Formats: sequence, C-alpha cells, structure tokens
Amino acid sequence: MDTPSHTQEIPVPAGEVAKRTLHFFWLADCSGSMSGTKMATLNQSIREVLPEIAEVVKDHPQVRVEMRAIRFASLAEWHVGPSPMPLAHFTWPDLRPEGATATSQALRMLAQQLEIHKMPDRGLPPVCLLISDGFCTDSAEEYELAIQELDRLPWGMKAVRLAIAIGDESHYDEQELLKFVSPALRKEVGILKAHNKSDLLNHIKWASTAAVRSSSKSYVDESVRGENSARLHTNVVLGPPPAPQITDSAEVF
Repeated sequence: MDTPSHTQEIPVPAGEVAKRTLHFFWLADCSGSMSGTKMATLNQSIREVLPEIAEVVKDHPQVRVEMRAIRFASLAEWHVGPSPMPLAHFTWPDLRPEGATATSQALRMLAQQLEIHKMPDRGLPPVCLLISDGFCTDSAEEYELAIQELDRLPWGMKAVRLAIAIGDESHYDEQELLKFVSPALRKEVGILKAHNKSDLLNHIKWASTAAVRSSSKSYVDESVRGENSARLHTNVVLGPPPAPQITDSAEVF
C-alpha cells in the first residue's frame, strides 16, 4: 500500500461556521393611544434599526438571529410569526393603532415560545423588547401571572428583557413595565423612557443592538435540559443607556 507523502486535510467550505441561534422578539403596543406620531416613529425606528443589528451580527459569524413580533391592543396577536424569520429576510409591516392594551396576553404568547422544547439546546440568550405607552388593561392578577410564567422558565430568566415606555410618565405604570425587565438589568438599565421622537429612535437602536451584541458574546456551554437549565441566569452586560435628548416641544409625545 502506498504511503501518502503528506497528511490529507478535510476541506471546510468557505464561510462555513457552526451557528448558534439568537431568538429576538419584538412586543409592540398598538393600542389606540399609540396613534399619530408615536406609531409612525415606532414603525420607522424598527425599520431603521434592522440594518444596524445586521452590522452587529457581522462581528459574530457564529450567531444566527431569528426574529418574531407580537402586537397587542385589545388582543395580542402575531405581527410576524409564529415561525421565526431569519434577520436577513425579516421585514416590519406597519402597525395600526386600535383598541386597549392587552400586555399580559402578549407576555403569555412570549412565554409559550420560550418553553424548553421550543428553544434550541445550545442557543444564545433570547432578546425580548417590550414597547408600550400605557397601563395594561388586563387585570393586575393576569399581569402578575404572566410575569410569573416568564420568570419560571429557564429561558425566560436567561433572556435579555428590556422595556421602552413612550410618552408622559403619568400615562404608563413604570413599576409594571419594570417587572418585565430582566432582574439583573433592573438597576443597571431600568425602564427606557421615550419622551419624544429622538428618544424613541435612540432607545430602540440602543436596546436592540446592545442586547444582540451582548447576547452574541454570551455562550451557553451546556445543553438546556431538565433541572440543569434552572441554573442559568442572565449573564449579559449592556452598559448605560443613551441619555435623553433635548428637543423642541414639537417632538414631545
């Protein structure tokens, strides 16, 4: 038998990288109070940030971002989903305002998707961004149960959960929204408050890109199964959010 004169290497296709999935969930309030400038700015801001998220992911070739969106008014419904959409193919349809603010229903829909059997074994911490301008119109008991449902899930606790409040502080319940934020981020980040168009755009850009960047650096070294997964906690660091923008009164919501 002939002996090879050199060690044969197994070729690896160009650009072939083992990917880990990062699930990104938008939870967007489209109640009647979001009409006008708020809704227009929200729709525009999310469209503008998608290329910036793609730029972040370029620095992490091992990461595959898949997005979905839940809209909530009198009912919570899929805006894009329930099947996850690769970031490169994700587009944002216009939200149209109507009805009440069924936040707890949106949180329950999110929790259903964060169940262990629906998440990848070796995925990255999901990113969940809640954007609202009002009080939840479901009962306080329903809201608490929805938060508890998120918090009992290993991936619910592992997720990077952030909230943006739109408008005057008297129009929304800050403590209610703060309960949605990841426990590890409540002091570091708290609630992102958008008093005007510039704030909303900047907060959406910062929250989405910073969360994706941090989650991309945060590897899960063990499969998320059974009791082992209960040991996982949010381990991302986001840093300080952008400072509020000083603008003329015409931009104030």
